[in-house]
Amino acid sequence: MRYPSKKELSKVLTRLKKIEGTRMVGPNSSPAEKFRWELCQRLVCHMVGTGLTQVAFAKLLGIDQARVSEIVNHRIDKVSTDKLFAYLEIIHPKIEFKIA
Repeated sequence: MRYPSKKELSKVLTRLKKIEGTRMVGPNSSPAEKFRWELCQRLVCHMVGTGLTQVAFAKLLGIDQARVSEIVNHRIDKVSTDKLFAYLEIIHPKIEFKIA
């Protein structure tokens, strides 16, 4: 097993600094933010569970790949609740939502 050189590690670290990971909701998040996060999570679970790529999932939903990336990374500030509902209805036409 070969360990990466300092130069290789430096390149990787530089690239990783530019990448934002999946966002999470915290205990101080609003109920609406938590709800949108959960809607994103359901979409991601469907995409992963069916083995779709982001490109294929975008085609299925009729949106561009950049929007799918926002959903996958839970950028809940970039997509409305209404849009998330609409995307879920495409993959689950008989979905029902109940407020507890």
